[in-house]
Amino acid sequence: MGFNKDIQLELKFDRILKAILGNFFITKNLEMDVKQATDFLIYNINPFKVGVRLRRYEYFLKYPNDFTIRYSRPSGIDTEIHKIRQNLVDYILYGFVNEPETKIIKYFIGDLKIFRDNEPKPIAIKTNKPPDSKLAVYNLEQFPKEFILKNWEKINDKNNQPAFEFYP
Repeated sequence: MGFNKDIQLELKFDRILKAILGNFFITKNLEMDVKQATDFLIYNINPFKVGVRLRRYEYFLKYPNDFTIRYSRPSGIDTEIHKIRQNLVDYILYGFVNEPETKIIKYFIGDLKIFRDNEPKPIAIKTNKPPDSKLAVYNLEQFPKEFILKNWEKINDKNNQPAFEFYP
């Protein structure tokens, strides 16, 4: 039940997550346009993998500066921490949604090379709910500033403008 519920949340925000990642990682290459006279605006898109996790509002209230990575399973199957250590994923986008699950209210994009290079120790290991795995808890403050490539938060908007709102 836990996996299906979590994946539904991430699938619900799929288009928005792609827009966030595209706006951050796809860059314009004006120099190539000028020097190679292509008469097009050139966009650089480098191949890489991003692990994405969205958390519900209740976790934002309790742990707004923490993030979790699946650390172990009783079966011994590889988890997210193993994939990170094996260099199978390059970046992490970790975010929180508002209570009605209509907006992403906070997220960060982290460089997992920096994570691997620093070999951080979790501040805690917690049993997941349901108890199908253990989660390593990390705090953003335990990493060098280069780890966070982008940190975005928009919880209260005085003009009532939507921030990455989900439209069904």
